[in-house]
Amino acid sequence: MSEVTPEAVSWTWLDGQVLPTAEARIGVLDRGFLYGDSVFETLRTIEGRGLFLKEHLDRLRKSLARLEIDFQFKDPWMEQRIDQLVQQQIGTEVVLRITVTRGDRIDGALEGSGCQPRLVVMSSPITSDPPSHPLKLVISSRHKTPPEVFDPTIKSGNYLGSIRARDEAKAAGADDAVLLSPDGVVTELTCANLFWITDGTAFTCDDALVLNGITRSVVIRLLEEQGVEVRVGRFSRFELNRAGEAFATSSIQGVRAIGSLEGRSLESDAPASLCKRLIEQYQQYCRQVMTEGAR
Repeated sequence: MSEVTPEAVSWTWLDGQVLPTAEARIGVLDRGFLYGDSVFETLRTIEGRGLFLKEHLDRLRKSLARLEIDFQFKDPWMEQRIDQLVQQQIGTEVVLRITVTRGDRIDGALEGSGCQPRLVVMSSPITSDPPSHPLKLVISSRHKTPPEVFDPTIKSGNYLGSIRARDEAKAAGADDAVLLSPDGVVTELTCANLFWITDGTAFTCDDALVLNGITRSVVIRLLEEQGVEVRVGRFSRFELNRAGEAFATSSIQGVRAIGSLEGRSLESDAPASLCKRLIEQYQQYCRQVMTEGAR
């Protein structure tokens, strides 16, 4: 739906203060900095209000609980911190990132017991212009971390696997990479969920292997309301290669078309293109949600 404007001023809530992000500081002993021991949520605003904010805060709580980070909050309290940032940029839509780290390391210990969690909330202005082209994808040689190693339903601050896969894709002239599980299951992209359409049926990965995206859940519902069968499961690279269309979903960009996979075109100019219809329906749904007053 939108792209972050890197040159614009960003604001941060930290330790009870609202600061320009360039002036915000945390200590070098913070475990988020040292180990990626943190969780976060990223969302955008529409007309100054967080889109699907309740769903994002609910998922933040689940991530905190699964990592046993003892940070309790009520939604109105968090909304006040967000509103403080949004007020700095009235009339501008922003991307919000809510991060909770486990806090500072204690006495050099690797274990995290006894730490005091730290909240950091950032906002960055965004443009209203959609990305200019459908995504060009390759399949990464790097595997998605399996649940036996780390629970993929936790939105953690450790993104090294995704960063290296994205670097690999960029080096190959692509925009992003498809991550396979160690046993060859198609999972997701580096920072987005993946769907593809074959013979009118939509496919996406099993919930246990990917982050259960907020936009992903909305899209599944919209597809089912159209009468499109959605198959959620464990599918191979061979099944992905049969796709006629494909798209990615994320909280910032919404629904974004995929133009090619491994050099094979997936673009469709047909008026009946399911992806094009879905992009319009998703944007309309977001406007409807915000008009009805949901945060």
